[in-house]
Amino acid sequence: MEWLKGLNPEQQKAVKHNYGPLLILAGAGSGKTTVLVSRTGRLVSERVAQAQEICVLTFTNKAARELKHRVGVKLGNTGKNLWAGTFHSFGLQILRRFHKHAALSPYFGIVDQSDCNAILKDLMKDIKNSGKDKFDVDKILTMINDKRTGLAPQTEAFDEYHEMVEVLTPKFAKRLEHLGVVDFEGLLIKPLQLFREHPDILEKVQGMFSQVMVDEFQDTNRLQMDLIHQIVKSHNNLTVVGDDDQSIYGWRGAEVKNILNFPQEFKNCEVIKLERNYRSSAEILAVANAAISKNKNRHGKILRAEIAQSTGVLPEMFLLEREEDECEFVVSEIQHFMRQGHSYKDFAVLYRSNTQGGLIESSLRRANVPYHISGGTSIFDRREIKDLMAYLKQSLAPNEVSLRRIINVPSRGIGDTTIEKLSEFALKKRINFVDACRFWREAEVQEKAGLAIDDLMKFIEDLPKNILDFNVGSSPGAKMVQIFADIGYREYVYGTAADPTSAEKKWMVVEILGRILDAYLGRRSYDVESIKSFIDSMLLRDDMSGEEEEPNKVQLMTLHASKGLEFPIVILAGIEEDLLPHKNLGSDIDEERRLFYVGVTRAKKRLVMSRCQQRKKNGVVRPSAPSRFLLEIPKELYTEFPLGARPVSGQEREDLVSSFLAKLDSKLTPPPKK
Repeated sequence: MEWLKGLNPEQQKAVKHNYGPLLILAGAGSGKTTVLVSRTGRLVSERVAQAQEICVLTFTNKAARELKHRVGVKLGNTGKNLWAGTFHSFGLQILRRFHKHAALSPYFGIVDQSDCNAILKDLMKDIKNSGKDKFDVDKILTMINDKRTGLAPQTEAFDEYHEMVEVLTPKFAKRLEHLGVVDFEGLLIKPLQLFREHPDILEKVQGMFSQVMVDEFQDTNRLQMDLIHQIVKSHNNLTVVGDDDQSIYGWRGAEVKNILNFPQEFKNCEVIKLERNYRSSAEILAVANAAISKNKNRHGKILRAEIAQSTGVLPEMFLLEREEDECEFVVSEIQHFMRQGHSYKDFAVLYRSNTQGGLIESSLRRANVPYHISGGTSIFDRREIKDLMAYLKQSLAPNEVSLRRIINVPSRGIGDTTIEKLSEFALKKRINFVDACRFWREAEVQEKAGLAIDDLMKFIEDLPKNILDFNVGSSPGAKMVQIFADIGYREYVYGTAADPTSAEKKWMVVEILGRILDAYLGRRSYDVESIKSFIDSMLLRDDMSGEEEEPNKVQLMTLHASKGLEFPIVILAGIEEDLLPHKNLGSDIDEERRLFYVGVTRAKKRLVMSRCQQRKKNGVVRPSAPSRFLLEIPKELYTEFPLGARPVSGQEREDLVSSFLAKLDSKLTPPPKK
């Protein structure tokens, strides 16, 4: 059977499973994607289920695309209608299909966090709170979402924030309804509401899928678990793949108990453990196993090296004096391995918090080491992307949030007075803000501003058609960039930037969006429907930048951002108490230990750890203690260098000396005369 070729016995057992609940405990580097792909393909080719009856829920659209691609390569057209995507994509698909029952327009908009913040600020203007004047809007939004999703902790203490949240939660839901938009939480809340209020719709959805699979199951939250329960209730053909030892997102609502309690929740559940690791050396796995074994509440798993086997080199721990020394140490380690023939892209430098990354980054820059920082500000959070997406959203799914964002961006003479008049008129006539803009004369808006509104409305209406009307040799993305340059958006970007260099970078973000649009439409078709689905994908934060070859750069990232990745050489910096586990961010010690385990299991060949004897905390240099996670690992499993450097071998010393002399020579030798 071709779907079992090259698989180990445990993987084969998982792939052969047909009906009923199955929990695949997939340890780090154990080939879980291969198992998911093979099982999906086998179900279709052996006619256990048709492709359109299989639903695979993932945490990134990139993972879903990879799965669909790999199944499609083997199955061809037979696997074409397989449904794979994120929970939010699934919710969106349900709401688009049953929009009338959800009281939404067919092309309802999706609002992100910054849009939600703007809505809350507007609502808070009319609410007086006796005890407090200023509120942290991000905190208010988090508390409202916790209340909406049932994650809000039960508390007796009722401060000003709780009072504000009590008042705002119903108003916020009502405003979203009035605007005809759905926020990210709503993409999960509304389908569940729909299923409760319309059992016939739930029945239809259950009938659509006879097999459901969930990837990265340890990252699911309560809402996602509810959604899973609802869609599999009629058959329980549910396969979940995950690793409780890699559950590191508790701080954003993920509940490790979903995977821990799965065998009890689903009767007759089969459990298969994938413990053969195809990534790391036996020495690295020994450290990982020793660390994670201290967590008591877990499905017991012991990773075994399958391919790499033993390298004879133990993971290393270097003790440095101060954090400045640690940064210089990172540079010298990279140079050390580069001399052994490695490339920059072989390295990942991992740390617990972003503040550590800033110092390391400056050392790499000084040493001219090329690097890339992952997990920083997402392109989706850039103001330029939000502006252009608001234009595109407004052209195909008009809503007040988008229009208010762009009505005077770039400046077109529509000031605050005009906007206030239109808002008052909308309130008085009980119409929405978008319609009020069309009746600007009745709202007594000055002619100049009113005509600017008419021009804007016409521009927005024609935008999709104009983007698709590109010349031969050009592209929709290039045309879009040109259109926005023509209306003065480029000048606006340059005018709001601090200096020409940052202006160039900001405009480059606009050009990148053009390239992303081209890549997206190129895989589909050049029509308005594809632009609509592009907007949805962008709003769901799909990674559509294409699978470009990774540049030859050192990767800098937090431990959270490193999950799912692997590198030949991993440098784990700051293995100290108060950093890992983190004093402020790490209230759950088990989760912090899992985070350390994730960092260790990213390494394929070499694992280098470092810690400092003293570190600056709140502006004061204080002594640092080794992380408890390090102290829990038997000393014989790693080599410690208390002086912060490994002894230099004779050959390496000679190479260093001759390299130094050669550099000195080149500086002393005068340039040849012309």
